[in-house]
Amino acid sequence: MPNQSFPFYLERHATRLSASMDLPPPNSGRTFLRLMRFPKNGRFTILDLTTYGQKFELLITRFLKPLREEILKGFNSGDEELSHITSWPIEISSMRMGFDDALAFALQTEDYENFEDGISESVDVDHYFLFFTDSNEFVCKAVSNPVRDPRFENWTRVINRSYGLELSPPRRLMYETAVEKTL
Repeated sequence: MPNQSFPFYLERHATRLSASMDLPPPNSGRTFLRLMRFPKNGRFTILDLTTYGQKFELLITRFLKPLREEILKGFNSGDEELSHITSWPIEISSMRMGFDDALAFALQTEDYENFEDGISESVDVDHYFLFFTDSNEFVCKAVSNPVRDPRFENWTRVINRSYGLELSPPRRLMYETAVEKTL
């Protein structure tokens, strides 16, 4: 088995296959938020929200094919690098929007320092990760199944807002769902 827990192994490899992060220069006053949603059942999505002057840039990476089972195979076999996965079908959507976009503004003004970590080692739960920087300081947090625990109300609020914001950029490709095989 790899040296890290499944959620962090999952995050590392999904990040490797997604769009790259466009971090703001140090002390620039710009902000950057990355929210990663890895549900047990459903589409993996990574949302990046960056400020540019008086605009937001939104970048959505959608994994078009289920990835959890492939990563779980690598985790269980001890494959640290998952070298056999060099690419994965993804869709990257982007758009710029003004500061008057309520969902984007709400996500950029959260106090992520107050978010609690609550990651579970379990393979069979939803995992969420966030990274936020104001170009001076940064915050990294992780949680599993936040809707089941009142301590994580702020996580639930941000996750719900991210689903709404994700609908803003135009879509080009369709997600391939995992189909349960029956005999």
